Amino acid sequence: MNGNPRSLDDLIINPNSNPEGRRSLTREEAFVLGWFINYSKERTYGEMARECKLSLEQCRTAVRGLLELDLLRWG
Repeated sequence: MNGNPRSLDDLIINPNSNPEGRRSLTREEAFVLGWFINYSKERTYGEMARECKLSLEQCRTAVRGLLELDLLRWG
């Protein structure tokens, strides 16, 4: 990493993610993935929480889960 903190705007949906053997998404992950599809810039956890009607911690956990599932990746 070059010293600049990463932001939610640096995350992109991974269209090449392999669904084979993947667990089902949680409710929170599904909401957050939908939010990423609809919002591509100026993303904040506050806006995500408001739009998805989740807590900030639920949003952070969902983003971590989507990264682990390779549905989101750093662009």
